[in-house]
Amino acid sequence: MIRGSRRVVDILAKILYEVKEHHVSVDVAFKRVCRGRCVKGLEEREELYNLVKNFISDYFKLKCYVGDEEVSYRELARLWLDKKYVVVNELYCIYSYPKWFVDELVNILGVDEVSNVLNAMNSRVWWLRVNTLRTSEESVLRELELEGVEFIVSKEVPYMVKVLNSKRPIRMLKPVKEFKVVPQDLASAVVVEALKPGFNESIIDLTAAPGLKTSLIMMLSENRAKVVACDKSLKRLNIMRNLLKKLGVDLSKVSLIHSDSTTISLRRFDKALVDAPCSNSGAVHKDPGIKLSLTKGKVLHNSIIQSKLLSNALRLADYVTFSTCSILPEEGEFIISKLDLSDVKLFRAITWVGKGYPVVNFYESLMRLMPHIHECEGFFIATLTR
Repeated sequence: MIRGSRRVVDILAKILYEVKEHHVSVDVAFKRVCRGRCVKGLEEREELYNLVKNFISDYFKLKCYVGDEEVSYRELARLWLDKKYVVVNELYCIYSYPKWFVDELVNILGVDEVSNVLNAMNSRVWWLRVNTLRTSEESVLRELELEGVEFIVSKEVPYMVKVLNSKRPIRMLKPVKEFKVVPQDLASAVVVEALKPGFNESIIDLTAAPGLKTSLIMMLSENRAKVVACDKSLKRLNIMRNLLKKLGVDLSKVSLIHSDSTTISLRRFDKALVDAPCSNSGAVHKDPGIKLSLTKGKVLHNSIIQSKLLSNALRLADYVTFSTCSILPEEGEFIISKLDLSDVKLFRAITWVGKGYPVVNFYESLMRLMPHIHECEGFFIATLTR
């Protein structure tokens, strides 16, 4: 594929339109625009896909250069492909993020650390979770080696594997296709580690789809926990059911409920998990399209839902783990600050992760995973007990 060809310009422009105007992920936009017609062959597809991700990631870098000038999506694509732009020497321009987002982080962390955070989020780190419901750690690690995968096993979470290099796309690896390993970020797994699911415990997962955390609950409990998994999307629940089955989860121990978890009223549970919907500002490396959808209004809207979910979780269980894939305090520390903390106790269920931001006086009892430190998505985690 010729990098600067007219056809490539058209593809990039159309995908940018889908991401910007329809607020979809890069993956969804790529599928909509290409539908198997853009390229022939796996290698060429991967090359184009990576080109697309880099272009979308550089959107704000390009906007900094053109300023207030009205420029079409095609012109932006051509400008980027031909490298006929100069990077403006502003932090948000250098790393290509919304200015308000970078300014807020600088106020909390300072320029140097924010530079490290943004730089880390612009590079993808792949993690795989060994699915011990289907295989043993020793067996599947041998399989990965035979597939030519270079990796490191996490010291803190031994069933998590960081991919250093792979000759083939992750989704094409045989152990992935056979559900012996699951592409899942380290931070996502740590959320479930903070929940500490036990044998025969009753657990409610209030925002369960697509099901990775529910499946990990069942894996850690050796299929012996009893889980009620709730989600607002019936379509996502149906997809989740199929995924759980493929992952070896005992479906007789999992009840899927189509519901609004901000108001659902059920019997009490031993534990509750709330992995709340959020801006996904900590997952930019997975989908650079998130950069284009980051707005203060969206963060505020999400924070209202997050507070409702957490409040309801505390009515349903005396042990609650709350998390968001966000590096913004509005979707983390400030959610906890709205609670009556005289009624609950915060504790650091995982001690090797970072503390919360010092924007609340109880930040040392909160948990954060940061991309530049832990080489994973940016996550906020709080564990609360009565």
